[in-house]
This record gives sequence, C-alpha cells and structure tokens, in this order.
Amino acid sequence: MNTIFLGFIISLIYCLLSAGLIYFLEGIPEAKLFLVAYNITFKTLISLGLILGTAMVVYASQSVIPETIEAAFTEDQLQGTDYDMYKQRFVSLRRSMEFSAEFALVSFVIFYLCQFPLQGLAGALMIIPACAQYAFGVYVGRKLFYAGMMLHSLLKIPVTRNLFKEQELDDINTYVHIVSTLTIIFGYAHLLAYKDGPFLYQSMFGKSVKILLLVPALIGTPVLLIFNFYPRVVLRKLYHKSIDVEVRSLQKALQNEKLSSFEKRSYLLAFDRMSREELRYSLQLTLSDLPIGITILVMLSETLLGK
Repeated sequence: MNTIFLGFIISLIYCLLSAGLIYFLEGIPEAKLFLVAYNITFKTLISLGLILGTAMVVYASQSVIPETIEAAFTEDQLQGTDYDMYKQRFVSLRRSMEFSAEFALVSFVIFYLCQFPLQGLAGALMIIPACAQYAFGVYVGRKLFYAGMMLHSLLKIPVTRNLFKEQELDDINTYVHIVSTLTIIFGYAHLLAYKDGPFLYQSMFGKSVKILLLVPALIGTPVLLIFNFYPRVVLRKLYHKSIDVEVRSLQKALQNEKLSSFEKRSYLLAFDRMSREELRYSLQLTLSDLPIGITILVMLSETLLGK
C-alpha cells in the first residue's frame, strides 16, 4: 500500500509543479483551469496515481514469479520448456520500455486529436500524464501476459514430487491477483474520467475520434480477464499432478504394510479424495473475486452502452 500511496504523491507533485510553472509563465487564471482539469474534470490525480503505483509494485516485485517457479522446479526440468524464453521477455527492461513507448506515442495521437479544453502549456501538461497512463498500463499488462506464459510453459513439465503439500506455487496466484485487481481499478477510473471528458474534438475528424478513447478498455479487458483467472487453471493442473505423485508414493509405501487389499485401496481412495477436495476449495473462485468480476462487467457496460 505504501507504494500505491507513493504513486498518488508523485501524481500530486506533478500537479503542483505543473500548476506552479503555468502560474509563473501564463498567470493565475490558466493555473486554476489546469488544477480543475487535472483534479476534477479528468481526475488525473487519481488515475495516474493508481497506475503509477501499480507499475512500481510490479517493478519492485517482478522477481516473485521466477523465484517461486525456480524454487519448485529444477533447472533440468525447466530446460525442456519455453520458460527461459518467456522469462527473458518478462524481465527485459528494454522490451518493456519499447512497448510502452509505442503505446505512449499512440496515446499522444489520440489525445492530440481529441484536444483537451486547455490552451498552450496547460494543454501540453495534461497530455503528458495521459500518455504516461497508457505507457504504465501497457507495462503492467505486458508483465501479466508474460507471467501467464511462464506459467503456461510449466504444463509440459513432468511433476516428480508433491508441490501441493506446501502449496509452493501459490505466491504466483497471489501476485497476479493483486496486480490485476489494481490494474482493473485503474482501468475503471481512467475510463470514467476520459471517455466522456469535455474534449474539444476540433480536428478534421471531429467527434469520430472519441471511439479511440475506448482503446485501453478494448485491449486491456480481455488480457485482464484471462490472466487474472488463468494462473488458477495452471496451478490446479500442476497440483493435480502432484497429488498423483503422492498417491503413487503412498501406494508403494503401503505394499509393505500388513493390511488387506481392501484397506489399502480404501486408504488410497480416501487420501486422493481429501487431497483433491482441498485443492478444489483452495483454488476455486471465492467471494474475494466477486469485485473483480463486477468491476469488469461495469467497465464493459459503460464502454459499450455509455453512461
């Protein structure tokens, strides 16, 4: 939470510095117009703070997923998959910056055509945080995508021990859940602030460019839907394999026990059923997931139907 608050503080500092610069160069009226637009009309203080804080959380904790995976599987096991390729892309700062810069450029074109209701320096200082939101949002989305692909690559690994006993991979699900939830909240705030904002639309394309303001929702919603829930699918499959390994190990151990075949079979069936029930409840959708689904539905409804 401290990192998220830091995002808001940076957003506030940008607001105050920008207002101060406008005040000294263009006067009090323009500075007041900027403050109203930044904090009230477009709620940039909130949306920029949210995505900036989320991006910092992702950057600071991006080692969680590879460390969790590499602690659970040996290097030889991982070499037989595409894990290393996806990991390199996941941690690559250069690729992240290039991808974010491309979308920042796209967002600049969008907001330039839409035109903020401010002139001169104030208008330019409103475009900068708007473009930054696209860049940071794409950075976070890219991280979620490659996190999902790293997990997907693990499905090829033959599980040789019980990973479910200590729930060794659960940190991945927690990480993705937190990041995707924060990103969804940002996406909702950004959509509400900009979709129906009082843009001038005075370019040759007129109000037809308004549809471009929906780009973040149209691109981000499928990504967030998939990569918020997909880790559970992968973890469930890996944990099922782990339970199979444990059942075979237990079956082998029971061979030397002085029990009837019926008793041995009953014990194995009971262990298998209890383990899979525990797995089902530990990874099933819980009440904590409902706000995510509700938020996504609201975003989609407002995007497609309008307020």
